[in-house]
Amino acid sequence: MSQPPVQQAAPPPSYPVQSPYPYYAPPPRVGAAGRFTRLMRLLLRRALYSLVLLGRAMRPFALTLAVALVLLSVIGWMSWQLWGPKPDGPTFTRADSIPPAPAVLNYLQGRKTFDADLMWDSFSTEYQTSRLNVGASKATLQSQANIEKNMGLVYNRYDYIGGITLDDGGSMYFYAVQVSLQSQSAKVPMIITANPEGKIINIISPLDRLSQNN
Repeated sequence: MSQPPVQQAAPPPSYPVQSPYPYYAPPPRVGAAGRFTRLMRLLLRRALYSLVLLGRAMRPFALTLAVALVLLSVIGWMSWQLWGPKPDGPTFTRADSIPPAPAVLNYLQGRKTFDADLMWDSFSTEYQTSRLNVGASKATLQSQANIEKNMGLVYNRYDYIGGITLDDGGSMYFYAVQVSLQSQSAKVPMIITANPEGKIINIISPLDRLSQNN
C-alpha cells in the first residue's frame, strides 16, 4: 500500500530588518546668501515685535509725543535757517569811479545858488532842445529856481557816490543830495548822464520833478 506524498511546509515570509534607531535625512545645506536672508528675517521680526511692545507702552503718551515731535521739527528747521550753511552771495565787479565832469559840477552849483544860467549852460544842445520842446526854457528854469528859493528849499550838501564811463563814451554820475525845507530834511538820489563831451543829457531825481511841478 503506497503512502501519500508528504507536503513540505512553505518557508515563513521574510521581512526587512528594521533598525531600532529612527533615520533622519540630512537637511540640505544652506549657502551664505540663505543664512544672511534668514538672519535678516529674524532681526526684522524682532524689530517689529519690539516696536509693537514699545507702541503699547507709549500709547498713553501719544499726544505728548506728537506735540514734542512737531516742536522739535520746528526748532530744527529754525536752527538750520539761522546757523546752517548760507549760499554764496552774488559776485560782482566794482567799476572804477571817475571824477564828475565840470558841466556836472556847474549844474549842481547852479541848483544850490538857484542860478539858471549855470544850469542851462551845463546842458548839451540835444538836452536843451528837448527841454524847449516841452516848454522848459532858461527863463522857466529860472522861474522854477525862484519858486524853490521862495519855498525855503536849501541844498545843504552833495554826497558824490561815484561815476562810471558808458559804452558810447559818455558818463553817468550818482549823488545823494541832502536838502532841507523849513524844519524838515531828507536825502534824495540824483543821477546825471553826460555825453562824451561832458555835457548833461539827462537828469533823474525827485527834486527835478518837484521843481517842474511847481
